Amino acid sequence: MKINQFSITKSIKKAQNYLLEKSTLKPVLFVAGLLATIWFLIRVIPKPSRAGYPCMRAAAPLMSGFVLYMLAFTSSFVAFKKSRALFRNKSYAAALFLVVAGLFSAGVFFVLHNQQPVFAKTIIINEPPDGANNPMGESQGIFPGKVIWAWNPDATSASCDNKPGNSFWDYKNNDTLVIREMVEESMLELTGTTSLKSAWDSVFTVYNRKNNLVSRGYLPTEKIFIKINQGTASWLLTAQEKANGFAIQQSGTVQPSWRASYYAAAETGPFVVLNILRQLVNVAGVPQENIYVGDPMSHIYDHNYRVWNNEFPKVKYADKTTENFNRTFIIDALNPTMEYSDKGARIPEKTERYFEEMEAVNYMINVACLKAHVRAGITLCAKNHFGSITRSGASHLHTGLVSTSNNGLDQSNTGYNKYRVQVDIMGHKYLGGKTMLFIVEGLYAGGAVETKPGRKWKMAPFNSNWTSSIFMSVDQVALESVCYDFLRTEFNGVNQPENYPNWVGVDDYLHQAADKTNWPAGITYNPDGKGELKSLGIHEHWNNSTDKKYSRNLGLDKGIELKQISGKVVSAPVINLKPELAFNAYPNPFRDRLTVTFQLKNPSEINLAVYNMEGRMVKMLKNEFLQAGKHDVLWSAAGIELTPGTYFIRLTGKNSTESFNESQKIQFIK
Repeated sequence: MKINQFSITKSIKKAQNYLLEKSTLKPVLFVAGLLATIWFLIRVIPKPSRAGYPCMRAAAPLMSGFVLYMLAFTSSFVAFKKSRALFRNKSYAAALFLVVAGLFSAGVFFVLHNQQPVFAKTIIINEPPDGANNPMGESQGIFPGKVIWAWNPDATSASCDNKPGNSFWDYKNNDTLVIREMVEESMLELTGTTSLKSAWDSVFTVYNRKNNLVSRGYLPTEKIFIKINQGTASWLLTAQEKANGFAIQQSGTVQPSWRASYYAAAETGPFVVLNILRQLVNVAGVPQENIYVGDPMSHIYDHNYRVWNNEFPKVKYADKTTENFNRTFIIDALNPTMEYSDKGARIPEKTERYFEEMEAVNYMINVACLKAHVRAGITLCAKNHFGSITRSGASHLHTGLVSTSNNGLDQSNTGYNKYRVQVDIMGHKYLGGKTMLFIVEGLYAGGAVETKPGRKWKMAPFNSNWTSSIFMSVDQVALESVCYDFLRTEFNGVNQPENYPNWVGVDDYLHQAADKTNWPAGITYNPDGKGELKSLGIHEHWNNSTDKKYSRNLGLDKGIELKQISGKVVSAPVINLKPELAFNAYPNPFRDRLTVTFQLKNPSEINLAVYNMEGRMVKMLKNEFLQAGKHDVLWSAAGIELTPGTYFIRLTGKNSTESFNESQKIQFIK
């Protein structure tokens, strides 16, 4: 067969020209890819560990795509050029091989070329202007700048989906003993003490030394307000029910569908607050009647109230509209005590009132939740106080946030050195100024204020599981800075579809709360007329999301120290139940029904479960707080695929004086 060299080389030349013509159609992609490659090489070559930094993970997809794009174009162009020369020299086999290679490379090029750059699917992590490990402000606390992060995957249930009957607040979805240990170990680690009594005495003393200029602990007449996050409870009322003071889930009324959609939002659950109450009452010696719990603008969900009131019936559960269901009606103080420092420039309502009870208490504990926010970017302890005002809502405060619209589309207020209402809240004498302990509950973190905890976190160490975390500090700026780093890493448009925490300026309020040099021109923060605010704490960002190291973790004497408590923490010494406590499972052997009986000397939190001989749990029978006395638990094995053989039933528990653990082998037969 005669080969027409001229025709073939002419065709190859046309292919080359077409390739050159098409290669000029994507200048934006070319420039973006080139810059990403240069940036990646400049940053990573001197220090390879930077490859794990968020900005480098964001640049890597553009860089790799650009490199592949250019390699495909170059290799196809060169292959076509070489093949033309080989055809002229009649080296047909080699020329044909290069033509095939060129066509393959050209195919790869055109696939990449015709793809639209999907920037929305690129990891969006805003690198704050202050960078990593650049502390600003003055550390606060017993150990300055110390933040505790207790993480234990066993605290939560992987099968929780927050659908009706399977919510994050249900006992079955929380290992209450693990959560109890997490809260206790956090207090001990935060204060550097070996007993909870000493831990609380230390917290009270440090607060009084700073705020009251006296070095002392708690006095029996002093009062405490535990501010929780329960805002959506106010939305679960019809107009008639609001007038009557009945919450829908308590009255049994069918609620409108838009209200029902907010039920089970990511807000305060029962178990972290329950353990704070236990420590205050049973360890620190605070009388129940001297404690308030609530979100003053709203109500307390019944699933929380039942757990707390069952153990602490004399605590005052605050509600501003009703005294029904043993709630405590709290009173508008009438006289404003907050004067927003923007003098009406952003917030038309220049002043704010709070409740008499909040003003009268001696101490406050702020228990916020770990979640993103469609207007503020993040919502933690500072924004938790949007629920502390006496108005019916807090929408007037949104103009002080990074986005002023309900859907987050208006971001005209993003950026730095702008008035931030959170700074006034953090420094106000009745809010941040009265708070002795800051806690962020992150057992089931949420994506926004109204959304249910429906998606597990993908970032390490959670790895597609619930966050199962509790954060604690006496430095409010340090605590929120740490939680912000977690939130901006997870909510990046890829791990989670929301990317609110990565808007520019979300941490502007932390910069300003830490250091007055970051205040906007013309603004002097003086929310209660006591004089301009001093540094409210220390702010910085971790080195990267893998190591999570702050300056004090790296051996410096300034900045944040993040102390992680992981896995099963050490419990109090185990004491076996005595024979007279009558722990017994019968009949043994059993076929379909088993009765477990035991007697408690003191009110205790218990877990009662059946395990196979490999230690895998077969069935949780009881996981709750029980009063002293005799208890019988019936288990029906009907409907459960159980292989005949030996199992064991295990009872573990804890009360204010001891821990206990007892087990018994049982035999299942058919």
